[in-house]
Amino acid sequence: MLAIQNVSIRAGIKPLFEQASLTVHPGHKIGLIGTNGAGKTTLFRTIMGEVPLEAGQISVPSNWVIGYVEQEAQCQGQKVLDYVCGGDTQYAQLAEKIRQAEQGDSDDTSHQQLVDAHDEMDRIGGYEVPNRAKQLLAGLGFTNEDFERMIESFSGGWQVRLKLARALMQRSDLLLLDEPTNHLDIEAVAWLIQWLKGYQGAVLIISHDRDFLDQVVQGIAHIEQHKIRYYSGNFEAFERQRNEQLMQQQALHDKQKQQMQHLKTFIERFKAKASKAKQAQSRVKALQRMEEVAAVQATNPFHFEFPTPPHQPDPMMNLEEVSFSYQNKALFAGVNLVLRAGDRIGLVGVNGSGKSTLIKLLVGELNPNSGLVRMSKGVRIGYFAQHQLEALQLDQSPLQHMLALSKELDEPLTDQQARDFLGRFGFSNEQSLSVVERFSGGEKARLALAMIVLQKPNLVILDEPTNHLDMETRDALDMALQEFGGALILVTHDKHLLASIADQFWWVHDGTVTRYEGDLDGYLQARLKVLKQANAELKQERLAQAQKGGGGDEPTLNRKQLRQQNAQRRKQLDALLKPQQQSLKKIEKQLESAQQKLAELHVLMEDASLYEAENKERLTEILKQQAQLECHIEESEMEWLSLQEEIESLTEQFEQAN
Repeated sequence: MLAIQNVSIRAGIKPLFEQASLTVHPGHKIGLIGTNGAGKTTLFRTIMGEVPLEAGQISVPSNWVIGYVEQEAQCQGQKVLDYVCGGDTQYAQLAEKIRQAEQGDSDDTSHQQLVDAHDEMDRIGGYEVPNRAKQLLAGLGFTNEDFERMIESFSGGWQVRLKLARALMQRSDLLLLDEPTNHLDIEAVAWLIQWLKGYQGAVLIISHDRDFLDQVVQGIAHIEQHKIRYYSGNFEAFERQRNEQLMQQQALHDKQKQQMQHLKTFIERFKAKASKAKQAQSRVKALQRMEEVAAVQATNPFHFEFPTPPHQPDPMMNLEEVSFSYQNKALFAGVNLVLRAGDRIGLVGVNGSGKSTLIKLLVGELNPNSGLVRMSKGVRIGYFAQHQLEALQLDQSPLQHMLALSKELDEPLTDQQARDFLGRFGFSNEQSLSVVERFSGGEKARLALAMIVLQKPNLVILDEPTNHLDMETRDALDMALQEFGGALILVTHDKHLLASIADQFWWVHDGTVTRYEGDLDGYLQARLKVLKQANAELKQERLAQAQKGGGGDEPTLNRKQLRQQNAQRRKQLDALLKPQQQSLKKIEKQLESAQQKLAELHVLMEDASLYEAENKERLTEILKQQAQLECHIEESEMEWLSLQEEIESLTEQFEQAN
């Protein structure tokens, strides 16, 4: 297990951890949370040995392999598939050994080394590594054509995905993942959730995505006041336990305030009287010894809201036969959409499908090659995009940004009004005067949001607004958007935010944009099904190549070997499913018997004499038996369906693992 024991860590003169402890057991998945600057990433670097400890110790089993996403990977000059396969270090070492042996002299020693290397590659399942890498890459949004492309041909965001894929390929016992959902679309996040659920090792995840944490982790490690406190369960369970803890703390604080006031009153009344001086002095000591329980502070320092739009034209915008191409690649053709006042649109589609391009067409940063984007008079857009963080004036303060922007509005702000406004976004007086260049990504994102709110928009368009935001700011943004009365278009990989804000979806795919009829869960399940089908086809293709005797890295298998392998796999799957299959057969027999008895009752009930007065008791008994049988059949059918789903799930997991 990973044991973090009484560690103290500093960043310069700033204390991050003081006597903090945490234990991560094999196979345990834990979410590491805390405000921006609490020390989450520094803790990861300390575990990796990159940051020294002030005190305490961190112990990792000597045989554990730690998987992590490289920050500055030397990946230039490599093909995508080779780079990702290289994440499996055992495979990479053996592949290099085989390459050197094949290029060496053809003597007996070299031949034996080659045979030994191939045997070892077979033992570790190395011939399936390229196939596993392709499945990983497909899940993260890469196409078959991408596998042979050079790393440097991809943008920074896609290179981050490649680093994540390489980390997931490692045969690790512990995975350290720092905001793994950033730079992923919501479809890739859904795939990553499924992958992590099936991962057998321990995982420590830094994330501000509550839905992601809810579905992946079994524990939350919360960094607060330089300590780490562990809570069992997912993020929802953490919030519940944390709220109960805060309520208890507040109750204890209130009780202690009464006790302290009682002691102070006694001391003031009697310390001057000789007869009571001794008792008064003991009360003074008791008061000094009492460790004051702090009052519970508001857990979220941020609260802001979008002003109610005074005017909302309807419709707000029309897209008529819009087409757009980029570098001779057609992204859209014949798009027809209408945005109505009050619409709350979630824009979904895999990365690269054109979501950001569509938004740029809507806000006028790009012009369509053909067709029209008609914006109604009076539409005021508040637009958040990642490049807006780069557009901030690094040598200016938040206060200067707000005062300059307010001059363009109907009612310019005074200096104090601008400071008060920034305070609602978590900027203290000191921070409001600091230059933006020193700010973190989260602080810059908060400033960009403040500038949008100040403009009093009636249409808010947000393109991945949460990438740099911590949990508290995300919650504040969620609440503000829920209360916003204008129209909204949102692109985000944060499923919780998207599900709570959007009530309809535009799906960008196959060169067009259409309304998606269904909810978010239905959309994600459909996308995962497509990925599973693609992986199944890939496996089938590999099997066909092996049967033909070529087309892959694995040594040729003859028909007899293939039959033996398939028989062995069927035997393993049958053993895995044996308990469920036995239960299924038992239920099927019970169903058959109950249905036969019910049919016999129906025959009896066709007899007209049964309904005569003298047969009343018999009819009552038959009707009772009918109700019992129908209830039993319904329960058995539900149990049968549940078992079938369990069998399908286990079969899918087995196929993925093999």
